[in-house]
Amino acid sequence: MKHGLFLVFFISVYANAYNLHEIKESLKSNNKTKSVELKRDSEIAKSSLLNSYEAPALGASVSHAKAADDSGLEYSIGISQTITTPFSYSSKDRAVRQTSMAITQEAKHQLHVIELDVSSKYYAACTSREIHNKSTQLFLEQSLRYRQIERAYELGEISKKDLLFNKLDLSKLRQNINGYELVYLEDFSSLQESVDTLKIDDISCDDLLAPTANIELKEIDEHSELKTLEYKKSASKALYDTHDSAIQSIGYELLYEEELDTSRYTAGISIPLGAVSSEQEMLKAEMLSMSSSYQAEKESMKNEILNNSQKLKSKLELIYFELRILKDEILPLNEELLKLSKSALQEGEGTVMEYIDASRSYSENLLGMLELKKTYYYELFELYKIADMEYGE
Repeated sequence: MKHGLFLVFFISVYANAYNLHEIKESLKSNNKTKSVELKRDSEIAKSSLLNSYEAPALGASVSHAKAADDSGLEYSIGISQTITTPFSYSSKDRAVRQTSMAITQEAKHQLHVIELDVSSKYYAACTSREIHNKSTQLFLEQSLRYRQIERAYELGEISKKDLLFNKLDLSKLRQNINGYELVYLEDFSSLQESVDTLKIDDISCDDLLAPTANIELKEIDEHSELKTLEYKKSASKALYDTHDSAIQSIGYELLYEEELDTSRYTAGISIPLGAVSSEQEMLKAEMLSMSSSYQAEKESMKNEILNNSQKLKSKLELIYFELRILKDEILPLNEELLKLSKSALQEGEGTVMEYIDASRSYSENLLGMLELKKTYYYELFELYKIADMEYGE
């Protein structure tokens, strides 16, 4: 049998195998990152228009007059300007600042999720490669043991049924290797797609954090999404205060006119009566309702985050507990049993089937542990996203 000729170990052969830190650094020039940052800057600039003002308007006109007793050139020149909410500067300034902070906080959270998503895909690719490599190694070892089974069959020590059963088991393991290879390629491709400005030849996978039992959740009020809603609520309150003014705008006009033999100076001011405007009352109601809406949304989101975070935290603790049993209890027993059965076989006190059964049990538990570790890392980064925690926190 020459199964080993067709198997490939995924090991680092490139001079530059990227680690997670280097991959995350590439996100600074990533198109998704740029999109979030440019959109943030655009929305901040748009929100700042509230605190802007229109420049004065300069007007001029020239005409020629002809009357029975006189004729000549007439002209006028004037300047005018409308000042919106002249007595609400502090409220407008507060609304702009709170809105800008909300936009910045929201973008920060989006960038954080992008980074966590890349980290999760890196861990997935690394664990998938480890599973594939281990399964390939186990297949090669089992292929050697199958040759022993063939010899045992030829010597009449085992039945044809036992021979075919182990041959089928070997074929299934090889089939699983193909599946593991496909999963790795998909995970690696997903990682590459998430960092579109970096061509990844290989990943180092020497910087994975070990699973841990105790994961402390951060203070819920420090969650970025909750902070964003609090800033939006404060901005709506400031906008309400801005509209809660009897004088919404003041307009002035200065005009000089030269009409034949008459010079005229004009100064005017206009004050709309915002206090009796139905539009003004609707704007105030809108801002007040929006502020209450943000508060209700914040409380709802807070409960959702707490529940989901605690659920994932409990799930991770159970997975970790199972991992420790596999790693510290079951696999060491498997290894010891494998050594004893191999020694017994060599000394003529055991059978080939006992040795094969011990090998199969070890292989199944080892691959099961690695798949469980991959599940642990996936759920861990989901917790990071939901609870707004930093990588490794």
